[in-house]
Amino acid sequence: YTTLDELIEEVGTDVVRYFFIMRGMNSHLNFDMTLAKDESDANPVYYLQYAHARLCNILKHAESQGYKIDENATLTPLTLDSEINLIKSLLEFPNIIEKAGGNLEPQTIANYLQYLAGMFHKYYAKERVVTEDAAKTAARLILVRALQIILYNGLSVLGIHAPERM
Repeated sequence: YTTLDELIEEVGTDVVRYFFIMRGMNSHLNFDMTLAKDESDANPVYYLQYAHARLCNILKHAESQGYKIDENATLTPLTLDSEINLIKSLLEFPNIIEKAGGNLEPQTIANYLQYLAGMFHKYYAKERVVTEDAAKTAARLILVRALQIILYNGLSVLGIHAPERM
């Protein structure tokens, strides 16, 4: 057997906490040490933390290009299905938190964050946030900031660090 202290020393607090949270109380947990040590998209903790760090990096890059978040910018340039679906998913966050708390099921938050991070990674692979179109860039920066806030808050609720760089 391995003690919890040894496990934390081996893979870190964030990974241990997340691996225990991502399963329901009534489900069996096989702690996959190989996956826990993996620093790739296969590791769900790394995947979430990398999404947050990427969002932070996008905002820093935009700022270095002279863009700042304009909270009064219109979101009408966000017309892609992927953008609309991201917005709809972001709007679910308060309900997810309420449901998880009411049912004592933190894995609901973990599953939601994984889904949201997956949607973002797919979006980012296809679309540039900072473009030559100022209105589109302003709208996308608001979307990126909203994603960053939700990922940060969701990870914080779970007690997982949300690094700005990886």
